[in-house]
Amino acid sequence: MIIVLLSFLYIFFSASSWGVVTAKIFKVEKSHAIIKQLLGLFSICMFTSIFAFFSRINIEFHLFLLLLNIIFGVWQKHQFFSIFKHYHVAFKSFSKFLKVCFALLSLFILAQAASAPFVIDNESYYLQTIKWLNEYGFVKGLANLHLFFAQNSGWHILQSAFNFSFLHDRLNDISAFLFLMVNFFAFEKINLFLQKKSFHLADIFLAIIPFGSILFFQFISAPSSDIPVFLISFLLFYLLLKHWGNISKEIFTIIYLLSFFTIYIKVSTIFMAFLPLGVLVFHFQQLKRSTPSMIIVGSFTLLLIMLKNQILSGYPLFPIQEINFIDSDYNLPESYKFYFERSFVKDGYDIGYRHFKNLSTVEKFLQWLSIKGLTGVVNKFIAVLMLCFPILILKSNYRKPLAFIYFLAVLQLCVLFFTSPQYRFFLVFVLAFMAIIFFSIFQHKKLLKTLLVFGIIFSGIPLFFSFQLAKFTNNQFTQNNSQFQFKNILVPHKNSKYEYVYQKEKIGNLEYNNPVNQDFFWITGDGELPSIKKEQIEFFYKNFHTIPQLRTGKLKDGFYAKTVENFEDE
Repeated sequence: MIIVLLSFLYIFFSASSWGVVTAKIFKVEKSHAIIKQLLGLFSICMFTSIFAFFSRINIEFHLFLLLLNIIFGVWQKHQFFSIFKHYHVAFKSFSKFLKVCFALLSLFILAQAASAPFVIDNESYYLQTIKWLNEYGFVKGLANLHLFFAQNSGWHILQSAFNFSFLHDRLNDISAFLFLMVNFFAFEKINLFLQKKSFHLADIFLAIIPFGSILFFQFISAPSSDIPVFLISFLLFYLLLKHWGNISKEIFTIIYLLSFFTIYIKVSTIFMAFLPLGVLVFHFQQLKRSTPSMIIVGSFTLLLIMLKNQILSGYPLFPIQEINFIDSDYNLPESYKFYFERSFVKDGYDIGYRHFKNLSTVEKFLQWLSIKGLTGVVNKFIAVLMLCFPILILKSNYRKPLAFIYFLAVLQLCVLFFTSPQYRFFLVFVLAFMAIIFFSIFQHKKLLKTLLVFGIIFSGIPLFFSFQLAKFTNNQFTQNNSQFQFKNILVPHKNSKYEYVYQKEKIGNLEYNNPVNQDFFWITGDGELPSIKKEQIEFFYKNFHTIPQLRTGKLKDGFYAKTVENFEDE
């Protein structure tokens, strides 16, 4: 916990120094401290991405980042120290009840961040993605080694800037830092409500963040891109609800910057591009002068995404393989698109691809509703929620912003319906709609306090007690929660949950580390580069007659997919 706290302080310092400069560039100096820090993280993420095109994210990068942190902090020292002052004054304004609640929640967040990560994706590709960035930066054709490496989320890029890989392997907690800071912002708004200084729906809506801590806690000990998507989306919904009637150029600038940050973190949130576009359409007269800057930032964000994808997979709009501007020796095989299509159908509809292709649109929707288990229950709940929410909109005093948020939800659901309608991709709207409905009906201080206490306590219970989750998932890797251990007070758990045993394997010119003691097809773990499951290589040979090979014999020069006829000859 202590080392994690020191890491948080450094991220706080970095986000603040870059944030005040970013705020100055975009003329939003009067924005809230957490907004400036988010903009600072966005800038650091972009800077790290550019650096990764040319070099590794290692000690030389950290020294350069530290130098820039100091320069920016000294240059904008008054704005820089105003951030610290804001948090001090805001915390002093909290009631004793909120001070105790926030202190307890902060301790739980530190404890969770210091514990073993729970998310299985951390073991399948987060760790290795970040390790490749730390050792080599962006590597050509890396997706030919492992398909998931093509994603290379902006959040993993940002984590690579703060994990100090040249020192140890125990810092992986950018998500926990963000969760702590956004919770502070939510507590500020809750404080206004409890002191009867604000009864605006936007302020009380943010209580969903500490209330939902038990859900978010399962993700914050790993750099899951879902955490920033949830939290930044909630902040964007807050800004829409709070300022829709009078959106200034400053608020609009914050909206489009945070929207593009979200897209860079997770490209599947592309619907977020319609958020600033929609705001611009409805408030065009007062915002039209901000259009050029929005286009410049949006275009630059898209350019980075396309260049990153081009290097990693050979396709600028991966996983779309139909669009290809540059032919290279490391392009993913075109036959892989059939694998993607079948995987999306299986994950979204739980049926075979041939069966799916023969279904009408109505039949696909009914199949989506009739999936067995927890997934089917959640899908039915989403359908009911989407049918009922318009009733609230008609009766609400916030019709226009709520209708716009609902439009974004419908847009996202339509995109998912024609690709892979997994409920986890829509959960941000489910939670937002549930919170809006609940707080539109119930606005009692005693109830809010009670829910806040329960939300914090319930989030801490899994830290200290073991639970069997087999009833909720068939995945053996997520059937046991991660617990806090006494030794983690000083030294956090290593970035991986498991102890791996690797076996050296060779195929053609590729030597790799095969995790032999974990039975999961996509798993790579925290092994030395490159690490990949042997069964995965055999699968792609059997189905596509390709194997990953080094382009030049050196890892830094990347990989290509070699077509082979006889696996044993390689």
